[in-house]
Amino acid sequence: MSALAKASGALKSVDYEVFGRVQGRGAGQYTEEEARKLGVVGWVKNTHQGTVTGQVQGPEDKVNAM
Repeated sequence: MSALAKASGALKSVDYEVFGRVQGRGAGQYTEEEARKLGVVGWVKNTHQGTVTGQVQGPEDKVNAM
């Protein structure tokens, strides 16, 4: 992260989709717990195609850790 991004408190937003056997495996609950630990926000949901999709937002370093 650049010095300017750190100084300005740059925020990052990432949309994602997880493929494979993920529904019914606690992916949503795990994601919510990790987001709380890191202090990021967003949403997560199961899709009709059997994937999990979501968005995470927060400080760039924490979003990258997520």
